[in-house]
Amino acid sequence: MTEGFIKPQQQRSRQTSARLIAATLKALEEFGLEGTTIPRIAKMAGTAPASVYRRFRDRNALYRVALLEEIERLILADRSMDTSGARTLEGLAHLIVKDTLQQYRLRPGFMRAMTRFVETDTDEEFRKRAMQSITSGYEHLAGLVLAHRARIQHRDPKKAVLFALLTMATLVEVRELSEVSVWKELSRATDKQFIAEVTKNFLGYLLYPA
Repeated sequence: MTEGFIKPQQQRSRQTSARLIAATLKALEEFGLEGTTIPRIAKMAGTAPASVYRRFRDRNALYRVALLEEIERLILADRSMDTSGARTLEGLAHLIVKDTLQQYRLRPGFMRAMTRFVETDTDEEFRKRAMQSITSGYEHLAGLVLAHRARIQHRDPKKAVLFALLTMATLVEVRELSEVSVWKELSRATDKQFIAEVTKNFLGYLLYPA
C-alpha cells in the first residue's frame, strides 16, 4: 500500500480516484512537477481540491500512486511489444532503440517528471517499488536479446546486454529530456541517423569479444 493513500471502497470513489490519477499524469506532461498543483489536478479531474485530500495525504502521495500505476502500465506495454518482425539480433536491437525513442518522444514532460521524482522522492518504499518495476522491464528486454546468446561474443552475455540497454536508454534520455546539453550542441543527427548510430553502439557491446 502506498503511504498517504486511502484506498477507495465504493465504486463512485474509485472512479473519482481514477480521474484524479489520470489528471495527474496529464498535468505532469503539460506542466511538470512544480506546475502540477492540487487545484490544477482537481480542476482537470472535474472535482474539488477537498476531494483530493480525502483520498491522498498530499500531492506527493498522489504522485506516487499515479506514477506507480503508469510505470507498471508502461512495463506491460513493453512486454507486449511485437518483435515478430525482428528475427535477427540486429533487427531486435533496432526495434528496441526505436521503441525507446518513441516512448520518450511521445511524452517528454511525463518522462522528465517521472525520472526526477523517482530519483528525489524521500519515500523509500515508493522508490523501491518503482525501481523494481523499472528493473523488471530491463530484465524482460534483456531476455529477448539473450535469445540470440549464440551470437554474443562477450564473456558475460547478460552483463553485456544490460549494459547495452542502460547505455542506450541514457543516450535517448539525454537527447530527449535535457533542455540544454552538449549532446544537442554537437550532434545534429536526424531520428533515423540517431537510431542507426545508437543501434550500432548497442551491438558493439555484444558482437565483439571482451
